[in-house]
Amino acid sequence: MPATPISIVKRAWERIAPLKLAETSWDNVGVMIESPFPRPGKQVLLTIDLTAAVCSEALEMPHCSVIVSYHPPIFRGLKSLTLADPIQASLLKLCARGISVFSPHTSLDATPRGINTWLAEVFGEHASSRPITISTEVVGFEGAGMGKLVELAAAVGIDDVVARIKAHLKLEHVQLARPAEDRPIASVAICAGSGASLFKGVTADLLFTGEMSHHEVLAAVARGQYVVLANHTNTERPYLSAVLRPWVEAELNSDGETGWEAVVSKTDADPLRVV
Repeated sequence: MPATPISIVKRAWERIAPLKLAETSWDNVGVMIESPFPRPGKQVLLTIDLTAAVCSEALEMPHCSVIVSYHPPIFRGLKSLTLADPIQASLLKLCARGISVFSPHTSLDATPRGINTWLAEVFGEHASSRPITISTEVVGFEGAGMGKLVELAAAVGIDDVVARIKAHLKLEHVQLARPAEDRPIASVAICAGSGASLFKGVTADLLFTGEMSHHEVLAAVARGQYVVLANHTNTERPYLSAVLRPWVEAELNSDGETGWEAVVSKTDADPLRVV
């Protein structure tokens, strides 16, 4: 029996970001829904969130057989699957049309070539970085872990750092909180998405993440730290095109497989806008 599309994606993913790297104490990673009658197509749609718009996009792609949704559309236990819930409705429609859904979430945060490593590239080759926390050891993925603590070879001003972040993420605006006294930036703590819990107890001049609560920002500023927030998925989505799409496509077309294409969703977008 030939391998199903979802089984091929699962096998390729173990060469990208093994699920053992994920923070499974609270996260939900892996196959979210597996179609019993899979499409034979060799297109994989990459998205940060599985929204109704992304579902419609996938259904209109005749060769799409798998969606890789970074955020898991099923996060907690379900007692039912009905059309009354928009996310569940999307999953049911996809399954009925032969499309399976896979979510890597924090395994992609932790892997050495993952999202946080890409975010650390903001600070260039004249900086060193290490994970804030170390993940479960997996052979071939040494150095995996959550977040990044970056040490700069030479301190830089906050305005320079903000300009670099905006250029890297292709954003016109980010949010900045300043401590009472300005000082140069020599160290940066990074976490894609929502980083406050990971930043607890971390000493760094700047905290760079997608979102933090009002009181978490106040506490950081009181400690003398800068905070840069870019909105949750703005720290994640550009990685899909910059790194993940060609990586996934290359891995899918190895191990005896050919003809696979990875496509980044055109409808996936951060729900918040600056107006």
